[in-house]
Amino acid sequence: MIEKCRLCEKEELSVYYELDNDRGFLYSCDNCGFIQMPVMPIDELDSVASQESIFQDVDRKTSPEDMKINEEIGLSGPMSRMAHILREDSIRINRIIKEIIDKNFSSVNNLQFIDIGSGYGQHSFSLKKEFPELDFHLLEISRERMKEGIRCFKPNLNDFNFHHALLDDDFASEHSNKFDISFSFHVLEHVYNIKDFIRNMFEITKDGGTIILELPNEDDDLSLLSESYRKIIHFPAHVSHFTKKTLSKLIIEAGIEQKVDVSFRATQRYGFFNYIDWLRHDKKDKVLSDDYTPRLNPTWIEKEWLKVKQQNFTTDSITMILKKHGS
Repeated sequence: MIEKCRLCEKEELSVYYELDNDRGFLYSCDNCGFIQMPVMPIDELDSVASQESIFQDVDRKTSPEDMKINEEIGLSGPMSRMAHILREDSIRINRIIKEIIDKNFSSVNNLQFIDIGSGYGQHSFSLKKEFPELDFHLLEISRERMKEGIRCFKPNLNDFNFHHALLDDDFASEHSNKFDISFSFHVLEHVYNIKDFIRNMFEITKDGGTIILELPNEDDDLSLLSESYRKIIHFPAHVSHFTKKTLSKLIIEAGIEQKVDVSFRATQRYGFFNYIDWLRHDKKDKVLSDDYTPRLNPTWIEKEWLKVKQQNFTTDSITMILKKHGS
């Protein structure tokens, strides 16, 4: 066991939460507040952590209402249970990337994009349809996920550069200052060497380029209101748990604070009625829907609920955007 905080390196850890099914504990740093599983890292490709994440997809419990949506989308394999989530996440990501490109680049031609921890590749495959001029690179440690994504989404393989590799010092050195946009979607929570990860994302991004990370938010207020929900979101494959505060601390500890402009977005993936079902029943089997697909005419209470969560950064996810200073 590592006996010091991976963020601030102080030896002041206290038990924070006991994982379900005797899977160990999460610890909180008394100094900086970072939540972590202090175990030795597994860095090899296709690691145990990667496999556990795949099992999470395969074993996912999806409500009948959501499966009706998924059947219309028509994906197969593990994606059949997550199709509505994959689709809506890609729509949101496409919107963010378009906003960043419109704001920071005069032309899309020859822009280099990397999807770090690309998983099944669905976000890059979707982005390619929206931005065919982008040069896409997908970096993923699980060959199984790569193969499953290619089988399911059937992309033109000539349109993408696939890397079965880690975002380590060797990869960063080989691809230094290469990418205009470096993107990572719900990956950092699986990472042990968090400071190296951010430094390497910084290294591979061009001067003037943009780094985007979306990840679960430990300040999600629902985790304090529903114990069953809290158990579901705290599982062994998630070894690092961040808030807006500890993400800000990470940029400082990684030594890049003076080299980037930092902004945050409070991102809510799951909807109001999903939230209410968790509060009412505190049981996954009783949750009628993820409420993931936005309705065209949300009620006033849905709008107010989302507004308050965003203002307080108590959403289920958080997005950090780093603009790397130009030379």
